[in-house]
Order: sequence, then structure tokens, then C-alpha cells
Amino acid sequence: MLTGYLESYAFWLLLGLLLLASEFFIPGLIAAFFGLGALLVGLLTLLGIIGSLPVQVTVFALSSIVALWLLRRRFQRWLQGSEVDLAARDQDDAGLLGVRVKVLTDFVDGVGHVQLNGAKWDAESADPLTSGQSAWVTDHAGIVLRVSATKPNTNN
Repeated sequence: MLTGYLESYAFWLLLGLLLLASEFFIPGLIAAFFGLGALLVGLLTLLGIIGSLPVQVTVFALSSIVALWLLRRRFQRWLQGSEVDLAARDQDDAGLLGVRVKVLTDFVDGVGHVQLNGAKWDAESADPLTSGQSAWVTDHAGIVLRVSATKPNTNN
């Protein structure tokens, strides 16, 4: 009877690891939860808490589905992220609004370059800005800053 337990737990642990690894090749964040369910069954079988195949399959199914139902959304946001989510948030999430920048090049047709935190950024402005001047970030669209010669009122 002990041999059956050893073989059962090894099967479940191997299945769990394979399902977790399959997420690297076929991402979708579903197989990972079934992998966690299989690892749980393998651990419980190894500890002798569960033994019969019907109980193992039931624990596997229930734990996998409950984990999938309760945790998938949280893990998906954490692991995958989304640029759409970033665009939908407040524009000041990056902490750029109201920051003072140095104008690196004269703005021609409203387009030029500024320096922010030691990096050169593409920028747009309705104001006529010249090299060496200071400006303030009023908005941003991706990696293009919108700047102004006057400091914006950032108080709400």
C-alpha cells in the first residue's frame, strides 16, 4: 500500500510542475492553477492526508477551480500588466505633471527636446521655447512630453 502512495504523490507533483511550466509556452494563466491544484494533491498525498484516487481527483478539481476562480484576475494583472490599464489611469501616475525640465533644443513648429532626470525627451509645446530655458511638464502622451513656459497649477 505504501508503494501506491509514493507513486500517486510523484504523479501529482510531476503533473503540477509540468502544468506550471506549460504557462511559459502557452500563456493564459489557466494551467498554472491546475498545476497548483496538482501540487497540493501531491503534497497532501505525500503527507498521508489523502489516499484514494477518487479523493485525490476531487481535491484536485475543487482546489484548481477555486484557485482559478478566486485568484486568476489578481495574478493576471500582476504577471501580465497592460498598457491599456496605464492609459486609463490618472495621467500623473508617472509623476511627471508639474515637473521642471530644461529645454535642450529650440522648439520648431512646436516640437523640440527637453531634459528630464538626465534623459533627453521628445517634447511638444504651444509656447516658443529656446535652448537653455526652463519649462514645465503639463501632460504626456506615451514618451512625448507636453511642456509649457509657465508652471501649471497642479493643486486640486
